[in-house]
Amino acid sequence: MRRWLIAFTIILTGLWPFPAYPLPPEFCFCQATPIWVHTDPPAQHEVALFHRQLDLATSATDVTLAIFADTRYEAYLNGRLIGRGPARFSRQYREYDLLPVGTLSAGSHVLMVRVQWAPNNRRSESERPFLWALLQSSTQTLTASGADWQAQLLTAYRSDAAPIHRWNLIGPTELVDLALLPPDWQINGGTGTWRSAVPVSPSPATFAPRSIPQLVDVPVPVEVIGTGRFDPALIPIEFAGGVETATVPLTVNRQVVLTFLTLDDALTRQLTVNGQSLSWQPAIGRPPGIITAQYPLSAGNHILRLNGLQNKPEGWTIFLSKDGLTNIPLLTFSAHAGRRLLLAPPQPDLQAVSLIGRPLQTVHFQSGGGYLVLDLGRTVHGRLSVEVRGASGSIIDIGWDERLWQNVIPLPFPGPLHPEWNQVDSWRLDGRSHTITTIDTRSGRYILIAVWSSEPVELHNLQVVEERYPVTQIGSFTSNDPLLNRIWQVGVDSLLPNMTDAYTDTPWRERGQWWGDAYVADHINRVVFGDHALRQRGIRQIGDAFTAEGVPAALAPNTGPNRMLDYGMLWVQSIADDLRLTGDSELAREEWPTITRFLNHLASYHNPTTGLLDLPVGPWGQTTYLDSSASNARYGQSTAVNAMYYGTLRAAASIATALGETATAERLERTAVTLRTQINRYLYDQTTRRYITTIIAGQPIPPGPHAQALALTYDVVPDGEVPAVAEALLTLIVRDPTRANLHLYGMFWVLQGLSKAGRIQEALALIKQFYGWQLAQGATTWWEHLFADQYWFASQSHSWSGSPTWFLSTVIMGARQTGATSWEVVPAWQGVSTASGNIPLTSGLLSVTWEQPDCTLRRVTVQAPTGTQGSIWLPPPTASTIVTLNGAEIWSVTYRDPVIAQDSNGRLQITISHGGTYTIEQRQTCTNIWLPIIQR
Repeated sequence: MRRWLIAFTIILTGLWPFPAYPLPPEFCFCQATPIWVHTDPPAQHEVALFHRQLDLATSATDVTLAIFADTRYEAYLNGRLIGRGPARFSRQYREYDLLPVGTLSAGSHVLMVRVQWAPNNRRSESERPFLWALLQSSTQTLTASGADWQAQLLTAYRSDAAPIHRWNLIGPTELVDLALLPPDWQINGGTGTWRSAVPVSPSPATFAPRSIPQLVDVPVPVEVIGTGRFDPALIPIEFAGGVETATVPLTVNRQVVLTFLTLDDALTRQLTVNGQSLSWQPAIGRPPGIITAQYPLSAGNHILRLNGLQNKPEGWTIFLSKDGLTNIPLLTFSAHAGRRLLLAPPQPDLQAVSLIGRPLQTVHFQSGGGYLVLDLGRTVHGRLSVEVRGASGSIIDIGWDERLWQNVIPLPFPGPLHPEWNQVDSWRLDGRSHTITTIDTRSGRYILIAVWSSEPVELHNLQVVEERYPVTQIGSFTSNDPLLNRIWQVGVDSLLPNMTDAYTDTPWRERGQWWGDAYVADHINRVVFGDHALRQRGIRQIGDAFTAEGVPAALAPNTGPNRMLDYGMLWVQSIADDLRLTGDSELAREEWPTITRFLNHLASYHNPTTGLLDLPVGPWGQTTYLDSSASNARYGQSTAVNAMYYGTLRAAASIATALGETATAERLERTAVTLRTQINRYLYDQTTRRYITTIIAGQPIPPGPHAQALALTYDVVPDGEVPAVAEALLTLIVRDPTRANLHLYGMFWVLQGLSKAGRIQEALALIKQFYGWQLAQGATTWWEHLFADQYWFASQSHSWSGSPTWFLSTVIMGARQTGATSWEVVPAWQGVSTASGNIPLTSGLLSVTWEQPDCTLRRVTVQAPTGTQGSIWLPPPTASTIVTLNGAEIWSVTYRDPVIAQDSNGRLQITISHGGTYTIEQRQTCTNIWLPIIQR
């Protein structure tokens, strides 16, 4: 039975599902009640605070807080943060957190939980806001959420705050009035009135303990790269939304020409002065979409009017020149802070902001406000926290983005450059000292802090932390080529912000658990961190989102219309990988019924004439994706799709074999053999010795790189045709990154295909060309695709782009995990003259160092952990070859030690039966060149 189903589900009105082990048997979440502040339909964004005072007569030991909330929570005990969560969840299956508290002494204690209702389309399938909690010791329940808890809505947070993404991918921005949030709210609450918490009844769901560890906060170095003011000649004016008309009175003391600055929008055309329309022009030197107008005014009183705001609930922002104005309007606290940061013209000024101490001990903003730009060095998924103090009514905006506009300032609300996007949070100060941060995480490489104040404002102890999965970098790679070493590490840096409570596609724009992204990310994880839990949790979440008919889920939670067949096939391959790497069949057994339904669904696409998958033309979200540049290969009888299908059938056969489903395994293998034959019959052009891209409605589409790459990767190509297909792949790839017909996701299959064909040098050349080019453009994490610098909505930190890290460790260094306790080392012996590093195994590190100073000597040293066994592979010998193991001869023209054998390709295999350190030398005269081939 599915591990997720350990919990009992109670489908009774007013009752809550029982939780799963490991709660002690005498405790049960049925003692707790889901609670909220009210039973009314929630606003689009609500933040609530829950309070429970504990008066303990004696100390309590081994105290644990079991907790879940929709959508997220922060738990504080006696003012100390003890944990955040929960992990992303679906409507049917949810995991509660178990936060260790330790020992509570006798006396009074305050448990405070802040809960944010922030439904989004990538990390939660939310229904209604609620908190569900149980605090227990080793002997008793200390408190359980219920009507005896106190609650209040934190009205400091605007419920109508603009979303970060208009598709609701992430959640709302956080706009906070600090006058309504005391500095010690973690102990005493907000300024609202406490009331008894209200029991609520969410739809029943199956609960289980969290299957992955809690995320951790890792401090990030911060560099100040810019300070300045926003043009002091202009002032922002915020119009409240949701009304038909808004007016602002203007009084000028002399004849002036007012300058207006705003966004090009239909609403802007309804802005009038004294009933007169304005003539708008593009603003010179500003981001696209910013327009300006001028209007002459005589001394006296005038009316600025904006109609049509009933259709703009977030309001509207303009900037207005203040020359001659005698009634400068106060800056209001609107529902959309991002437009201020986009519209305000930056003026770099080293004197506007004073920096005192390191690291950023004090930041002093002069009267009139200003801005500060921070560089985190790479894209980070985390939070900024800072102590702030300033005059009441002063406003601080903090925005994150991945790039700078004209190397000066980030645009966290980039207007028409990315019209759906706005990652700006805002705080209105109240004259007291507060520590400010966001409840949810933000992401980007650059942070813009803007202060709007007529008086000085000070920030203290500014810190940025990255919230990420708690892994330690174990793997490493070093060669004599510094560029390759740098490329390897940037792949790690690109993965870290995309390992949170799932493998995510990008921390900045979306944070979705798409399985194509996860598939590549997991391969990088294997050579760097060695974690299995994140892959296993993701496999379960994706599997749960398949339909009863076997239609796959491309991502989960919130699959929506995204039902991509290639991502479903990679999901099957990930299950086969998990079974091979862990030796544990539990997960595969759980998912086997879903695999079977999916394979039946795939079979429904068979062309009755050719037996190939024949996909209808349609949106990639409902067919296949393959690569950002593979649009021609996604439909019809595609070589790439059918090659992946062949690999999926074989992966499913290996799973069936491990589960004892022998007859099914044999049937799947037969189907795979037939499919391979049909691919080569219908899709391989014997004349050009290339695979065509696809056949759509009977019309062949000419060969492209993806067809060759996936055919090589999945061993579809007949042995005698491998050199020709590899050459075709290399010929078809456009090498100019600015005109690329191969992008960074598809690079995974290109590198794998070339390595299987023995074209290692050419694979390294591609890596240097495409990834070295990104580094030359200033990349510190890998882009979504090679055109990401041309589109503001394209991510510059994408987990699917890091395949060179996997390639350099497994192909160049040659270290591979082959089973739960087994490994192999197959050095490339080309491309570089030395390579060394580690990969993680379940029981420790596999360390490899090899060098080839000249053609007479190859030396490899392997250190393997105790309890493992493996093989070290050498190129085919010549008549002069002598091989030694730890100094003892094991191969020569006259001697063969039993520890070494030769396979059908002539390669030498040295079998290592237990852990230890082994140095192998292969000496010979310079008579041959060997190109390694990764075996099936």
